[in-house]
Amino acid sequence: MSFSRAFIPSSLREAILLGLVLLPGMLRAHSAWVENWKKEEEQLSKLGVAFQASYMGSFMSNVQGGFRQGTNWQGLLDVSMMADLNTLMGWKGAMFQAEVLWVQGRSASSMAYIGNINEVSNIQGMVNTVRPFHIWLQQKLLNDKLRLVAGWMSLDTDFMMSQSGNLFVNSAFGPIQTWNMNFSAPVYPVSALGFMGEWQVTDRYDLKAGIYDGDTGGEKGNRRVANTRLGTDDGAAMLLEVARTHTIAGRPGTLKLGGGWNTGLTPVNATGAMVHGNGHIYAMLDQTLLAGIGKDAPDRLTTFVRSGRVIHPGRSMVGFTIEGGFTGRGFRSADMWGVAATYSQLSNSFVQATRSGGGLTSSAETALELTYKAQLAPWMWLQPTLQRIYNPQSGTPNATVLGMMMTLTF
Repeated sequence: MSFSRAFIPSSLREAILLGLVLLPGMLRAHSAWVENWKKEEEQLSKLGVAFQASYMGSFMSNVQGGFRQGTNWQGLLDVSMMADLNTLMGWKGAMFQAEVLWVQGRSASSMAYIGNINEVSNIQGMVNTVRPFHIWLQQKLLNDKLRLVAGWMSLDTDFMMSQSGNLFVNSAFGPIQTWNMNFSAPVYPVSALGFMGEWQVTDRYDLKAGIYDGDTGGEKGNRRVANTRLGTDDGAAMLLEVARTHTIAGRPGTLKLGGGWNTGLTPVNATGAMVHGNGHIYAMLDQTLLAGIGKDAPDRLTTFVRSGRVIHPGRSMVGFTIEGGFTGRGFRSADMWGVAATYSQLSNSFVQATRSGGGLTSSAETALELTYKAQLAPWMWLQPTLQRIYNPQSGTPNATVLGMMMTLTF
């Protein structure tokens, strides 16, 4: 399928032209800022303190299908501070992190444009706001084989994530949809009180367990704060994941098996009654297919597969999901390309309840993504993405999305 100039909305063209005009000035200003900051950073590092900041911006344009065509912009400023408490105050094995997010923009996956369940931009939030995110204390024990973390956290930092899948822009390749679409447990961009422990059992086996507040109240319930409530109906979200590293034909890989259970209240699709408890199980594989040349060379070709299934389909929106894809090095060693697909099957009871109530919904949704992430400078990346959404959940026509994501680090 080819796309002519007419398919691209003027706002997207203007955004690209503006970026090209401003780019030389941005490069000069950033270089000068980096030189000044390096001096300050060296002094802070001696105290055990480090600051990190990044800005991600994306333009996502629905050029075909869905409810209507249009372009939306999303932005995310992420600022964090890490303190090595051993260097700072002699507390061996301890570290503290504080992180703040500034979420901006509107969703291209909303009912105004596409009507699909998976956001086409993984930095998208429902509320434009500045919000504290991760605020936690970490302690390492047993020669760093045991890691304990407590505070305000998001579970998708430690569970369900694929290393290769992190390249993609569609949010389906973030937290597995059999969890993310069925519970309000803490995932980006809202955190909640939680505790996580990770134990490196052997050189090949790793075990993680976590418990978090089961219901954050969502973004609209936490407009400018991390979730602090522990209501009696929230319940607890408990997760367990075991990871095993291996080699196949001399090429490394990681297999993960896990599951989660949320004790909080959840609606029954058929009746709307509120009951306690639901969960899911999942499996995932990251595998190198073609290694780089040299000991420290990056992998040249990798693949990943993930799948999740809920335990109670009658209490779930998404009952089953499977996804997979390939990533590889681009024309330059720092660049990466990727192609992936995800399939989300909605539970029969959810589909029937929606249709009986007069709503339109598909029984399953599929998304394809092709992307290329190019490094223009050590601190700047551009990532075009082409996505095709089949059978959007709202019953709208198949949609085609063109987008561009920019990442700046400071």
